[in-house]
Amino acid sequence: MSGNDDRTFVPAEKLKQQYSCLGHFYRLVLENDREFPCRSVLGILKTDKFAGFREEIANSHSDALVIMMNPGSSHPLSPAHEDGRVAASAIRTMELTQPLVPTVPDTTQYQVMRLMIVQNWDHVRVVNLSDLRNPNSVDFLQTVSRLKEIPGGSVHSIFSIERKKEWNLRLSMNRGPIIAGWGQSPRLSKLVEHCVHSIGRERIVGAQKPGHPLCFAHPSPRNHAFKLQWLADINYQLSINSSNR
Repeated sequence: MSGNDDRTFVPAEKLKQQYSCLGHFYRLVLENDREFPCRSVLGILKTDKFAGFREEIANSHSDALVIMMNPGSSHPLSPAHEDGRVAASAIRTMELTQPLVPTVPDTTQYQVMRLMIVQNWDHVRVVNLSDLRNPNSVDFLQTVSRLKEIPGGSVHSIFSIERKKEWNLRLSMNRGPIIAGWGQSPRLSKLVEHCVHSIGRERIVGAQKPGHPLCFAHPSPRNHAFKLQWLADINYQLSINSSNR
């Protein structure tokens, strides 16, 4: 399956039968007592390979690591698993435990699942430039800007200095490619620079925007043809990388 091939576009209903999503949710509490709903990590898993093994999933190596802008409207499958309050200082000192709970998949995660089918992957881990859960991109970007002025506000990003140890752990637990899909907002340029510097541009796979070396297309644009193009681009790059090993 290659090129802009609609056969790569497996329907969501079928994907839900094959894959599961598990995430860690929390509410970031800053020194001014403001709270922000967050998700620190998401695992997309082949259900028949990982059923019932949450501890093993949290500590297992991923077949690929995907980096997105933010978790959007991601939320737990059950309200009983809603996020607990975590102080910024707890994240900075690595006191944050990260239990994984069943998560409602979204269109972006379905795209990653389609990629997993072609690549024969069982486990993909997703992190974000920012942990902030907000489906409104304008409001999200405004919040990111405001957090720069708040003590401890930078810890909403795994690429902050305070969370360097956590990010290095995520990197060490990935045995495959690193795929970027954080879009092209210039207001996230500093987070993007921190991210790319920590990885190395040469290690990143993504559908790059022409003329903008650090901008990578989102996996699930609204236009169906662009969704197919993203899958084709990433699968092609992965095949080239594999043949060059």
